[in-house]
Amino acid sequence: MSSALKRLVLAAALLVCASGAIAQETQSRSVIRLSYIPGNFALPVLVGIEHGLFAKEGLFLSTIPITDEATIMRSLAAGGTDFAIGSQAMLLSIAENKADAKVVAVAGYGREIDLVVPVWDTTTKSLADIKGKAVLLLNGVHNFDAVPELYRALALSKPPMRLSDVTIQFVDIANLHNIFDPRFRNVYVQRKVGGVFMLREFSAFYVEEKKARVVLSNDDVTKLVGRVGAQPLFASKRVIEKEPQTVERFVRGWARTLQYISTPGNREAIVRVLQIYYLRQYGVGLKAELADQYISRTKYDRLLWGERDLAEVIINARALSAARNLLFARIKEADKRPFKTVPPVADFIDMSFAKKAIADLQAEHKAAAAKPVPPADAKPAAPDTDKKAETPPAEKKQNADAPKAPDAAAKPETPPAKADDKPAAAPPGATKN
Repeated sequence: MSSALKRLVLAAALLVCASGAIAQETQSRSVIRLSYIPGNFALPVLVGIEHGLFAKEGLFLSTIPITDEATIMRSLAAGGTDFAIGSQAMLLSIAENKADAKVVAVAGYGREIDLVVPVWDTTTKSLADIKGKAVLLLNGVHNFDAVPELYRALALSKPPMRLSDVTIQFVDIANLHNIFDPRFRNVYVQRKVGGVFMLREFSAFYVEEKKARVVLSNDDVTKLVGRVGAQPLFASKRVIEKEPQTVERFVRGWARTLQYISTPGNREAIVRVLQIYYLRQYGVGLKAELADQYISRTKYDRLLWGERDLAEVIINARALSAARNLLFARIKEADKRPFKTVPPVADFIDMSFAKKAIADLQAEHKAAAAKPVPPADAKPAAPDTDKKAETPPAEKKQNADAPKAPDAAAKPETPPAKADDKPAAAPPGATKN
């Protein structure tokens, strides 16, 4: 079991003892505390702040990138964090331990995942070839979500396999370069590595550089398991119960942000935001083409956590439950191993705020569309005074030629975002500035 996962399990156990240590906030406060794992799923946070979409709701986001999801869980339970982007594994742990947090929206979905091998590995040609070998997964709780998907893919493959037919090993992102380096070929072979099962945002660089090849693509995995990969946006129980208006404003700001990201005309601005993020977070540059690919590999076109998302989480919970004795073998007492049963996930999902946000934006859009637009050459109304001042000719011409101001309330057209434990390491695909 990875160190990140062990911390998550420990945090889950501590959550039941956490108390609301934060004093009640006012309904009208403007500072919102949000935590997230550094990575591409932070995109809505970055875009919403940079383009004033949360400010439109009168909110200022105090954000903290945290590399340990267990810390986020404890902070949510104690009321130190108002909102957080998390993983499905975190949702399952919250539900299992009845922690004080709920899912209030979708943070993003559809992150692509592949099984890749070094180009010089000619032995792994299909999923069946990994039997009896080690499968590497990236460290970090977000990447732990790949475990149940791997379990399901093995079970549905032909011929079917068990998770016990492979050995799961977690590796840090900093070690990816070595894995695909031909000089480490002997180590790779000696350890009987069958491939690396990871998010495409990390593997894409090596595939494009022809250092890795795809054995099982995201499309192949999706056909096998029907994956959606929705990531939850959490709110603490304290802010939901004590400050429902604050939750309404934040989720509405989140909805504005997803609309903005999903509008094709904003793509260049969004790419620039991600490039700036990489410079600030890692101190390295990110090519515009690669930034655009990263954005394309996660979808941000819906806000509601639906029945399909819930079904997928429950299926993943069943997979973890079936594999718990293997995955959590280091916990000697079997009864204390997580996911003994499928937790009541539905009880920890509240879509009322997201539905209201959608209705509010729809009403806002209709009101903007119904608002009459004055003709470009319309003269301003004369002031209601006994002596009417004559407008100078130069000013008349300036007013007539002035461009129409954009309607800030208009709803953009809507078209059809694991982080690892070492954010300081430069991610694949980044180039020094």
